Amino acid sequence: MNENRILRQLNEYLNYKHSLGFKLKHEETVLKRFAKYTLENDYDGPLTMDIVMKWTASGNQSDKTMGRKVEVIRPFSKYVAAFDHEAESIYSLIYKNVHDRPVPYIYTEAETVQLMKQCQRLYSPDGIRARTIETVIGLLWSAGLRPSEPINLVISDVKLERGILHVRKTKFSKERFVPLDCSVIRKLTAYKSWIEQMLGARSPIDAFFYTTGGKPLKVNSLAYAFQKVRPCIDAHPIGYPYVRLYDFRHTMACNTIRRWTEEGIDVNSNLHVLSTYLGHVKPEDTYWYLSATPGMMELCCSKYEDMFGGDYDEV
Repeated sequence: MNENRILRQLNEYLNYKHSLGFKLKHEETVLKRFAKYTLENDYDGPLTMDIVMKWTASGNQSDKTMGRKVEVIRPFSKYVAAFDHEAESIYSLIYKNVHDRPVPYIYTEAETVQLMKQCQRLYSPDGIRARTIETVIGLLWSAGLRPSEPINLVISDVKLERGILHVRKTKFSKERFVPLDCSVIRKLTAYKSWIEQMLGARSPIDAFFYTTGGKPLKVNSLAYAFQKVRPCIDAHPIGYPYVRLYDFRHTMACNTIRRWTEEGIDVNSNLHVLSTYLGHVKPEDTYWYLSATPGMMELCCSKYEDMFGGDYDEV
């Protein structure tokens, strides 16, 4: 059997999700493995709980792994059930503790400054690596970017005269403009001038951030450098052993919500503004920062918990 009912429905589902900007790299791999299982077992029936459970139990895997498979199947099943009256919508909570998501660590300003100063201790023969990592950490903390987003910036994306970043290569292929604080503009302007002195004039399509030897900075290089500097702060995150680059994004979101609360701004009414700034596809992704961070929920009305329950990937 080269094709069956589930495979046809899967292809339609993936085309639909891709058209909305979702990349679904991991999810697509899992779903295709499920479709392959049904083909190998000559199954041409509807998507049901029975066939899903047979697939998840077909390997020697932990409950957590099987639960994650079901979580990937669940939105696909909802899509299929809307068009196929014989299909079943797979319910959640078949397996417990599937996600075990870490609680976001919120950096203090003093910790961020200490991390930036520690960058001067990095091995950096020409000084480029140390200054770049320091600048990127400051940008992550102040602008709430995903760790990959500064890496993907080219010179034409950094519009210093207008005080904005044009963030193009994002998690959901969703472009956005990010306004910058005056202090960040000054730091980026100084960095750009310094890099030009070190490496010569750059073209608009050249990378904005560089490392040793004038090579464009890569995500793995940033992550490795951060591993070297993070022991300088006495941080004790919940659920994982070390602080992470992604925690700067959490910090920016939570600091914004705290500031709104102190200024008397209605958080619930303005959460969509933060959602747009962060590049989230839907407001409930932004709501996760409230529900996952100790003390944040009490700052806001409880109606969002009733409206947007569930687990979300880091966004």
